[in-house]
Amino acid sequence: MISLKYFFSLFLFFYLITEEIYFTFSIAIFISLFIRAIKISNNEFIFKETVLLLYTLNYLLSPSISLLLGEKITAYNLKLTEYDYFTLAIPGFIFLYIGINCIKTNLFRPNFDKVKISSLLNEKLFKSITVIAILATQIAPYLPSEFSFLIYLFSLLQYVSSFSLFALNPQKNFFWPLFTLLLLLYKAFLAGMYHDAIIWILFFGIFYIYIIKPTMKFILFWVVFISVFILFIQSFKNVYRGEVWSGQKVASISTVMEIGNNRATSDIILGEDNLLGTLSRANQAWIFASTVDNMDRNKNFQGLNNVYKYLEASLLPRFLAPDKITSGDKEIFNTFSGHTINAGTSMGLGIFADGYIAYGAIGVYIFGFALGLIFALTFKLVEGWTRISPFYVLLIFPLLNYAIRPDCELQTTINHLSKGIFFYGLIVWYTKKKFSFVTETQAS
Repeated sequence: MISLKYFFSLFLFFYLITEEIYFTFSIAIFISLFIRAIKISNNEFIFKETVLLLYTLNYLLSPSISLLLGEKITAYNLKLTEYDYFTLAIPGFIFLYIGINCIKTNLFRPNFDKVKISSLLNEKLFKSITVIAILATQIAPYLPSEFSFLIYLFSLLQYVSSFSLFALNPQKNFFWPLFTLLLLLYKAFLAGMYHDAIIWILFFGIFYIYIIKPTMKFILFWVVFISVFILFIQSFKNVYRGEVWSGQKVASISTVMEIGNNRATSDIILGEDNLLGTLSRANQAWIFASTVDNMDRNKNFQGLNNVYKYLEASLLPRFLAPDKITSGDKEIFNTFSGHTINAGTSMGLGIFADGYIAYGAIGVYIFGFALGLIFALTFKLVEGWTRISPFYVLLIFPLLNYAIRPDCELQTTINHLSKGIFFYGLIVWYTKKKFSFVTETQAS
Protein backbone atom coordinates (compact mmCIF):
# COMPACT_ATOMS: atom_id res chain seq x y z
CA MET A 1 0.00 0.00 0.00
CA ILE A 2 1.27 3.50 -0.76
CA SER A 3 2.09 5.87 2.08
CA LEU A 4 -0.72 8.41 2.54
CA LYS A 5 1.82 10.68 4.23
CA TYR A 6 3.92 10.81 1.07
CA PHE A 7 0.85 11.18 -1.14
CA PHE A 8 -0.69 14.12 0.72
CA SER A 9 2.68 15.87 1.12
CA LEU A 10 3.38 15.54 -2.60
CA PHE A 11 -0.18 16.55 -3.47
CA LEU A 12 0.09 19.75 -1.43
CA PHE A 13 3.55 20.56 -2.81
CA PHE A 14 2.62 20.20 -6.50
CA TYR A 15 -0.77 21.87 -6.09
CA LEU A 16 0.83 24.96 -4.57
CA ILE A 17 3.18 25.11 -7.59
CA THR A 18 0.80 24.32 -10.45
CA GLU A 19 -2.76 24.73 -9.11
CA GLU A 20 -3.66 21.93 -11.56
CA ILE A 21 -5.71 19.44 -9.57
CA TYR A 22 -5.54 16.47 -11.98
CA PHE A 23 -1.82 16.82 -12.72
CA THR A 24 -1.21 17.16 -8.97
CA PHE A 25 -3.12 13.96 -8.21
CA SER A 26 -1.38 12.07 -11.02
CA ILE A 27 2.17 13.09 -10.13
CA ALA A 28 1.54 12.51 -6.40
CA ILE A 29 0.27 8.97 -7.06
CA PHE A 30 3.14 8.20 -9.44
CA ILE A 31 5.90 9.43 -7.10
CA SER A 32 4.28 7.74 -4.07
CA LEU A 33 4.24 4.41 -5.92
CA PHE A 34 7.81 4.97 -7.11
CA ILE A 35 9.06 5.69 -3.58
CA ARG A 36 7.35 2.55 -2.27
CA ALA A 37 8.83 0.45 -5.09
CA ILE A 38 12.36 1.72 -4.41
CA LYS A 39 12.05 1.25 -0.63
CA ILE A 40 10.89 -2.39 -0.77
CA SER A 41 12.71 -3.59 -3.91
CA ASN A 42 15.54 -5.31 -2.00
CA ASN A 43 13.11 -7.32 0.12
CA GLU A 44 10.20 -7.97 -2.24
CA PHE A 45 9.40 -8.43 -5.93
CA ILE A 46 7.95 -5.06 -6.93
CA PHE A 47 5.60 -6.63 -9.47
CA LYS A 48 2.39 -5.02 -8.21
CA GLU A 49 4.08 -1.64 -7.93
CA THR A 50 5.36 -1.95 -11.51
CA VAL A 51 1.86 -2.71 -12.80
CA LEU A 52 0.38 0.27 -10.99
CA LEU A 53 3.20 2.59 -12.12
CA LEU A 54 2.62 1.63 -15.76
CA TYR A 55 -1.14 2.21 -15.50
CA THR A 56 -0.58 5.50 -13.68
CA LEU A 57 1.85 6.63 -16.39
CA ASN A 58 -0.50 5.75 -19.25
CA TYR A 59 -3.87 6.79 -17.85
CA LEU A 60 -3.07 9.62 -15.43
CA LEU A 61 0.38 11.17 -15.67
CA SER A 62 0.92 11.27 -19.45
CA PRO A 63 -2.51 12.75 -20.27
CA SER A 64 -2.20 15.31 -17.48
CA ILE A 65 1.20 16.41 -18.81
CA SER A 66 -0.21 16.52 -22.35
CA LEU A 67 -3.04 18.76 -21.18
CA LEU A 68 -0.54 21.07 -19.47
CA LEU A 69 1.55 21.30 -22.65
CA GLY A 70 -1.47 21.96 -24.86
CA GLU A 71 -2.89 20.56 -28.09
CA LYS A 72 -0.42 22.28 -30.40
CA ILE A 73 2.52 20.43 -28.86
CA THR A 74 1.30 16.87 -28.25
CA ALA A 75 0.50 14.44 -31.05
CA TYR A 76 -2.59 12.74 -29.60
CA ASN A 77 -5.17 14.90 -27.88
CA LEU A 78 -8.10 13.93 -25.70
CA LYS A 79 -11.57 14.15 -27.18
CA LEU A 80 -12.96 14.89 -23.73
CA THR A 81 -12.76 17.80 -21.36
CA GLU A 82 -10.23 17.49 -18.56
CA TYR A 83 -13.04 17.04 -16.03
CA ASP A 84 -14.90 14.40 -18.06
CA TYR A 85 -11.75 12.36 -18.62
CA PHE A 86 -10.28 12.35 -15.12
CA THR A 87 -13.60 11.73 -13.36
CA LEU A 88 -13.54 8.41 -15.25
CA ALA A 89 -9.81 7.61 -15.15
CA ILE A 90 -9.06 8.41 -11.50
CA PRO A 91 -11.88 6.25 -10.01
CA GLY A 92 -11.03 3.55 -12.58
CA PHE A 93 -7.43 3.51 -11.38
CA ILE A 94 -8.50 3.50 -7.72
CA PHE A 95 -10.69 0.44 -8.35
CA LEU A 96 -7.77 -1.24 -10.14
CA TYR A 97 -5.61 -0.48 -7.09
CA ILE A 98 -8.23 -1.91 -4.72
CA GLY A 99 -8.64 -5.04 -6.86
CA ILE A 100 -4.93 -5.82 -7.07
CA ASN A 101 -4.54 -5.45 -3.30
CA CYS A 102 -7.78 -7.09 -2.17
CA ILE A 103 -6.29 -10.56 -1.55
CA LYS A 104 -3.35 -10.92 0.81
CA THR A 105 -0.38 -12.82 -0.62
CA ASN A 106 3.15 -13.73 0.39
CA LEU A 107 4.10 -14.54 -3.19
CA PHE A 108 6.60 -11.74 -3.64
CA ARG A 109 8.98 -12.74 -0.85
CA PRO A 110 10.27 -16.12 -2.11
CA ASN A 111 13.07 -17.88 -0.26
CA PHE A 112 15.49 -19.41 -2.75
CA ASP A 113 18.06 -20.37 -0.12
CA LYS A 114 16.27 -23.59 0.83
CA VAL A 115 16.71 -25.00 -2.70
CA LYS A 116 20.37 -24.13 -3.10
CA ILE A 117 21.37 -27.34 -1.33
CA SER A 118 20.21 -29.26 -4.39
CA SER A 119 21.62 -26.68 -6.81
CA LEU A 120 23.42 -29.24 -9.00
CA LEU A 121 20.16 -31.06 -9.71
CA ASN A 122 18.30 -27.80 -10.29
CA GLU A 123 21.06 -26.32 -12.48
CA LYS A 124 21.00 -29.31 -14.81
CA LEU A 125 17.22 -29.12 -15.12
CA PHE A 126 17.12 -25.35 -15.70
CA LYS A 127 19.92 -25.42 -18.27
CA SER A 128 18.06 -28.09 -20.23
CA ILE A 129 14.80 -26.11 -20.12
CA THR A 130 16.57 -22.93 -21.25
CA VAL A 131 18.19 -24.58 -24.26
CA ILE A 132 15.03 -26.46 -25.32
CA ALA A 133 12.86 -23.34 -24.88
CA ILE A 134 15.22 -21.29 -27.05
CA LEU A 135 15.13 -23.98 -29.74
CA ALA A 136 11.32 -24.11 -29.51
CA THR A 137 11.07 -20.49 -30.68
CA GLN A 138 12.55 -21.57 -34.01
CA ILE A 139 9.76 -24.03 -34.84
CA ALA A 140 6.75 -22.05 -33.58
CA PRO A 141 6.21 -20.08 -36.85
CA TYR A 142 5.82 -23.32 -38.82
CA LEU A 143 3.05 -24.81 -36.69
CA PRO A 144 -0.77 -24.27 -36.76
CA SER A 145 -1.84 -21.33 -34.61
CA GLU A 146 -3.25 -23.45 -31.77
CA PHE A 147 0.01 -25.39 -31.42
CA SER A 148 2.29 -22.42 -32.08
CA PHE A 149 0.79 -20.58 -29.10
CA LEU A 150 1.60 -23.51 -26.80
CA ILE A 151 5.14 -23.53 -28.17
CA TYR A 152 5.28 -19.79 -27.54
CA LEU A 153 4.21 -20.32 -23.92
CA PHE A 154 6.87 -22.99 -23.57
CA SER A 155 9.50 -20.70 -25.13
CA LEU A 156 8.86 -18.14 -22.37
CA LEU A 157 10.26 -20.67 -19.90
CA GLN A 158 13.74 -19.74 -21.15
CA TYR A 159 13.46 -16.58 -19.03
CA VAL A 160 12.00 -18.41 -16.04
CA SER A 161 14.76 -21.06 -16.11
CA SER A 162 17.63 -18.67 -16.87
CA PHE A 163 16.49 -16.30 -14.10
CA SER A 164 16.31 -19.34 -11.78
CA LEU A 165 19.90 -20.26 -12.65
CA PHE A 166 20.89 -16.72 -11.75
CA ALA A 167 19.13 -17.06 -8.38
CA LEU A 168 21.00 -20.29 -7.62
CA ASN A 169 24.43 -18.80 -8.30
CA PRO A 170 24.52 -15.19 -9.58
CA GLN A 171 28.28 -15.10 -10.25
CA LYS A 172 28.47 -18.47 -11.98
CA ASN A 173 25.20 -18.30 -13.95
CA PHE A 174 24.92 -14.66 -14.97
CA PHE A 175 25.60 -15.70 -18.57
CA TRP A 176 22.25 -17.49 -18.90
CA PRO A 177 19.82 -14.57 -18.39
CA LEU A 178 22.26 -12.28 -20.21
CA PHE A 179 22.27 -14.57 -23.25
CA THR A 180 18.46 -14.93 -23.38
CA LEU A 181 17.94 -11.17 -23.07
CA LEU A 182 20.61 -10.35 -25.68
CA LEU A 183 19.01 -12.85 -28.05
CA LEU A 184 15.63 -11.22 -27.44
CA LEU A 185 17.13 -7.76 -28.08
CA TYR A 186 18.75 -9.02 -31.28
CA LYS A 187 15.39 -10.24 -32.59
CA ALA A 188 13.66 -7.04 -31.44
CA PHE A 189 16.08 -4.77 -33.27
CA LEU A 190 15.88 -6.82 -36.46
CA ALA A 191 12.06 -6.90 -36.40
CA GLY A 192 11.65 -3.30 -35.21
CA MET A 193 9.31 -4.51 -32.43
CA TYR A 194 10.47 -3.84 -28.88
CA HIS A 195 7.61 -4.42 -26.41
CA ASP A 196 8.68 -7.90 -25.34
CA ALA A 197 12.33 -6.92 -24.97
CA ILE A 198 11.54 -3.92 -22.79
CA ILE A 199 9.15 -5.91 -20.59
CA TRP A 200 11.58 -8.79 -20.02
CA ILE A 201 14.49 -6.45 -19.31
CA LEU A 202 12.22 -4.72 -16.80
CA PHE A 203 11.33 -8.08 -15.24
CA PHE A 204 14.98 -9.07 -14.95
CA GLY A 205 15.74 -5.71 -13.32
CA ILE A 206 13.06 -6.42 -10.68
CA PHE A 207 14.48 -9.91 -10.14
CA TYR A 208 18.13 -8.79 -10.11
CA ILE A 209 17.48 -6.18 -7.42
CA TYR A 210 15.67 -8.73 -5.25
CA ILE A 211 18.46 -11.33 -5.56
CA ILE A 212 21.54 -9.07 -5.38
CA LYS A 213 20.08 -6.39 -3.08
CA PRO A 214 22.23 -3.56 -4.50
CA THR A 215 22.65 -0.06 -3.12
CA MET A 216 20.11 2.69 -3.65
CA LYS A 217 22.51 4.37 -6.09
CA PHE A 218 22.55 1.27 -8.28
CA ILE A 219 18.74 0.99 -8.22
CA LEU A 220 18.39 4.62 -9.32
CA PHE A 221 21.05 4.04 -11.99
CA TRP A 222 18.98 1.09 -13.31
CA VAL A 223 15.87 3.29 -13.45
CA VAL A 224 17.77 5.95 -15.41
CA PHE A 225 19.26 3.30 -17.72
CA ILE A 226 15.83 1.82 -18.53
CA SER A 227 14.43 5.33 -19.15
CA VAL A 228 17.27 6.29 -21.51
CA PHE A 229 17.04 2.93 -23.27
CA ILE A 230 13.32 3.47 -23.92
CA LEU A 231 14.04 6.97 -25.22
CA PHE A 232 16.71 5.54 -27.54
CA ILE A 233 14.27 2.90 -28.84
CA GLN A 234 11.69 5.61 -29.48
CA SER A 235 14.22 7.71 -31.42
CA PHE A 236 15.42 4.69 -33.39
CA LYS A 237 12.38 2.63 -34.26
CA ASN A 238 10.50 4.87 -36.69
CA VAL A 239 13.58 5.51 -38.83
CA TYR A 240 14.50 1.81 -38.84
CA ARG A 241 10.96 0.67 -39.64
CA GLY A 242 10.63 3.24 -42.40
CA GLU A 243 13.82 2.14 -44.14
CA VAL A 244 13.55 -1.63 -43.60
CA TRP A 245 9.82 -2.19 -43.96
CA SER A 246 9.76 -0.13 -47.16
CA GLY A 247 12.53 -2.28 -48.62
CA GLN A 248 15.14 0.47 -48.80
CA LYS A 249 17.46 -1.49 -46.51
CA VAL A 250 17.79 -5.07 -45.30
CA ALA A 251 16.93 -6.02 -41.73
CA SER A 252 20.40 -6.76 -40.39
CA ILE A 253 22.76 -5.89 -37.56
CA SER A 254 24.71 -3.60 -39.89
CA THR A 255 21.54 -1.61 -40.58
CA VAL A 256 20.76 -1.52 -36.86
CA MET A 257 24.27 -0.23 -36.07
CA GLU A 258 24.21 2.32 -38.89
CA ILE A 259 20.90 3.86 -37.85
CA GLY A 260 21.70 3.43 -34.15
CA ASN A 261 24.97 5.33 -34.47
CA ASN A 262 23.16 8.18 -36.20
CA ARG A 263 20.43 8.34 -33.53
CA ALA A 264 22.57 7.77 -30.41
CA THR A 265 23.20 11.41 -29.61
CA SER A 266 21.89 13.39 -26.67
CA ASP A 267 20.39 15.99 -29.04
CA ILE A 268 18.18 13.32 -30.60
CA ILE A 269 17.48 11.05 -27.60
CA LEU A 270 16.72 13.95 -25.25
CA GLY A 271 15.40 16.26 -27.95
CA GLU A 272 11.94 17.79 -27.72
CA ASP A 273 10.52 15.74 -30.61
CA ASN A 274 11.64 12.45 -29.09
CA LEU A 275 10.49 13.36 -25.58
CA LEU A 276 7.06 14.37 -26.86
CA GLY A 277 6.87 11.27 -29.04
CA THR A 278 7.68 9.06 -26.07
CA LEU A 279 5.09 10.91 -23.99
CA SER A 280 2.48 10.25 -26.68
CA ARG A 281 3.49 6.58 -26.89
CA ALA A 282 2.92 6.24 -23.12
CA ASN A 283 -0.49 7.90 -23.36
CA GLN A 284 -3.21 5.26 -23.58
CA ALA A 285 -5.65 7.94 -22.45
CA TRP A 286 -6.32 9.29 -25.95
CA ILE A 287 -7.69 5.91 -27.10
CA PHE A 288 -9.79 5.65 -23.95
CA ALA A 289 -11.09 9.21 -24.39
CA SER A 290 -11.85 8.63 -28.09
CA THR A 291 -13.79 5.51 -27.20
CA VAL A 292 -15.81 7.40 -24.57
CA ASP A 293 -16.55 10.18 -27.06
CA ASN A 294 -17.59 7.69 -29.75
CA MET A 295 -19.80 5.68 -27.39
CA ASP A 296 -21.50 8.81 -26.03
CA ARG A 297 -22.41 9.81 -29.58
CA ASN A 298 -23.55 6.37 -30.79
CA LYS A 299 -24.98 4.95 -27.53
CA ASN A 300 -23.98 1.50 -28.77
CA PHE A 301 -23.24 0.00 -25.35
CA GLN A 302 -22.52 -3.72 -25.46
CA GLY A 303 -22.95 -5.09 -21.97
CA LEU A 304 -20.85 -8.25 -21.81
CA ASN A 305 -21.17 -9.11 -25.53
CA ASN A 306 -17.53 -8.28 -26.26
CA VAL A 307 -16.36 -10.14 -23.16
CA TYR A 308 -18.22 -13.22 -24.39
CA LYS A 309 -16.39 -12.87 -27.71
CA TYR A 310 -13.06 -12.62 -25.89
CA LEU A 311 -13.87 -15.71 -23.82
CA GLU A 312 -14.98 -17.63 -26.90
CA ALA A 313 -11.75 -16.74 -28.70
CA SER A 314 -9.66 -17.72 -25.69
CA LEU A 315 -11.35 -20.92 -24.53
CA LEU A 316 -12.85 -22.58 -27.60
CA PRO A 317 -10.81 -24.24 -30.37
CA ARG A 318 -11.37 -23.09 -33.93
CA PHE A 319 -13.37 -26.20 -34.94
CA LEU A 320 -15.97 -25.43 -32.23
CA ALA A 321 -16.04 -21.69 -32.93
CA PRO A 322 -15.06 -21.18 -36.59
CA ASP A 323 -16.14 -17.53 -36.56
CA LYS A 324 -14.34 -16.51 -33.37
CA ILE A 325 -12.20 -13.38 -33.49
CA THR A 326 -8.49 -13.89 -34.05
CA SER A 327 -5.50 -12.45 -32.26
CA GLY A 328 -4.70 -9.02 -33.67
CA ASP A 329 -8.19 -8.63 -35.17
CA LYS A 330 -8.99 -4.90 -35.28
CA GLU A 331 -12.75 -5.21 -35.81
CA ILE A 332 -13.70 -4.34 -32.23
CA PHE A 333 -11.15 -1.54 -32.04
CA ASN A 334 -12.37 0.00 -35.30
CA THR A 335 -16.03 -0.37 -34.31
CA PHE A 336 -15.85 1.27 -30.89
CA SER A 337 -12.74 3.47 -30.62
CA GLY A 338 -13.73 6.14 -33.13
CA HIS A 339 -10.59 5.35 -35.16
CA THR A 340 -9.86 2.99 -38.05
CA ILE A 341 -6.55 1.15 -38.20
CA ASN A 342 -5.27 -1.69 -40.36
CA ALA A 343 -4.06 -5.10 -39.23
CA GLY A 344 -0.43 -3.99 -39.34
CA THR A 345 -0.95 -1.24 -36.74
CA SER A 346 -0.58 -2.20 -33.09
CA MET A 347 -3.16 -0.47 -30.89
CA GLY A 348 -5.46 -1.86 -28.21
CA LEU A 349 -8.53 -0.47 -26.48
CA GLY A 350 -7.28 -1.15 -22.97
CA ILE A 351 -9.28 -2.26 -19.93
CA PHE A 352 -11.00 1.08 -19.19
CA ALA A 353 -12.22 1.50 -22.78
CA ASP A 354 -13.60 -2.04 -22.76
CA GLY A 355 -15.40 -1.19 -19.53
CA TYR A 356 -16.97 1.95 -20.98
CA ILE A 357 -18.07 0.04 -24.10
CA ALA A 358 -19.85 -2.41 -21.81
CA TYR A 359 -21.68 -0.22 -19.28
CA GLY A 360 -20.49 3.36 -19.58
CA ALA A 361 -18.87 5.01 -16.56
CA ILE A 362 -19.84 2.24 -14.14
CA GLY A 363 -18.22 -0.23 -16.54
CA VAL A 364 -14.88 1.57 -16.18
CA TYR A 365 -15.00 1.06 -12.42
CA ILE A 366 -16.18 -2.57 -12.68
CA PHE A 367 -13.59 -3.54 -15.30
CA GLY A 368 -10.82 -1.71 -13.42
CA PHE A 369 -11.60 -3.66 -10.26
CA ALA A 370 -12.04 -6.90 -12.24
CA LEU A 371 -8.59 -6.59 -13.82
CA GLY A 372 -7.06 -5.93 -10.40
CA LEU A 373 -8.91 -8.96 -9.04
CA ILE A 374 -7.61 -11.10 -11.91
CA PHE A 375 -4.08 -10.06 -10.94
CA ALA A 376 -4.78 -10.83 -7.26
CA LEU A 377 -6.27 -14.27 -8.00
CA THR A 378 -3.32 -15.09 -10.27
CA PHE A 379 -0.93 -14.11 -7.47
CA LYS A 380 -2.77 -16.47 -5.10
CA LEU A 381 -2.72 -19.32 -7.62
CA VAL A 382 1.02 -18.99 -8.22
CA GLU A 383 1.59 -18.72 -4.47
CA GLY A 384 0.12 -22.22 -4.22
CA TRP A 385 2.53 -23.41 -6.91
CA THR A 386 5.50 -22.05 -4.94
CA ARG A 387 4.81 -24.58 -2.17
CA ILE A 388 6.25 -27.13 -4.61
CA SER A 389 9.22 -24.96 -5.57
CA PRO A 390 9.95 -21.29 -4.83
CA PHE A 391 11.16 -20.93 -8.42
CA TYR A 392 7.55 -21.13 -9.60
CA VAL A 393 7.10 -17.54 -8.44
CA LEU A 394 8.79 -16.62 -11.72
CA LEU A 395 5.83 -18.04 -13.65
CA ILE A 396 4.06 -14.81 -12.76
CA PHE A 397 6.16 -13.13 -15.44
CA PRO A 398 5.02 -15.18 -18.50
CA LEU A 399 1.46 -15.38 -17.14
CA LEU A 400 1.02 -11.61 -16.83
CA ASN A 401 3.57 -10.17 -19.23
CA TYR A 402 0.70 -8.96 -21.44
CA ALA A 403 -1.75 -7.89 -18.74
CA ILE A 404 0.96 -5.64 -17.27
CA ARG A 405 0.80 -3.49 -20.42
CA PRO A 406 -1.87 -0.75 -20.27
CA ASP A 407 -2.35 -0.86 -24.05
CA CYS A 408 -3.02 -4.60 -24.03
CA GLU A 409 -6.32 -5.78 -25.45
CA LEU A 410 -8.58 -7.55 -22.96
CA GLN A 411 -8.86 -10.40 -25.45
CA THR A 412 -5.08 -10.88 -25.37
CA THR A 413 -5.01 -10.78 -21.57
CA ILE A 414 -7.76 -13.41 -21.25
CA ASN A 415 -6.30 -15.61 -23.98
CA HIS A 416 -2.76 -15.48 -22.65
CA LEU A 417 -3.74 -15.93 -19.01
CA SER A 418 -6.24 -18.77 -19.49
CA LYS A 419 -3.96 -20.84 -21.72
CA GLY A 420 -0.93 -19.96 -19.61
CA ILE A 421 -2.60 -21.17 -16.40
CA PHE A 422 -3.57 -24.43 -18.10
CA PHE A 423 -0.15 -25.02 -19.68
CA TYR A 424 2.04 -24.00 -16.74
CA GLY A 425 -0.37 -25.70 -14.35
CA LEU A 426 0.29 -28.98 -16.18
CA ILE A 427 4.03 -28.43 -15.82
CA VAL A 428 3.64 -27.74 -12.09
CA TRP A 429 1.54 -30.88 -11.68
CA TYR A 430 4.03 -32.98 -13.68
CA THR A 431 7.03 -31.82 -11.65
CA LYS A 432 5.32 -31.96 -8.26
CA LYS A 433 6.79 -35.33 -7.27
CA LYS A 434 10.26 -34.34 -8.42
CA PHE A 435 10.34 -31.16 -6.36
CA SER A 436 8.72 -32.93 -3.40
CA PHE A 437 11.60 -35.43 -3.47
CA VAL A 438 14.14 -32.58 -3.49
CA THR A 439 12.43 -30.99 -0.49
CA GLU A 440 12.35 -34.29 1.42
CA THR A 441 16.05 -34.87 0.67
CA GLN A 442 16.92 -31.46 2.03
CA ALA A 443 14.84 -32.05 5.15
CA SER A 444 16.64 -35.32 5.86
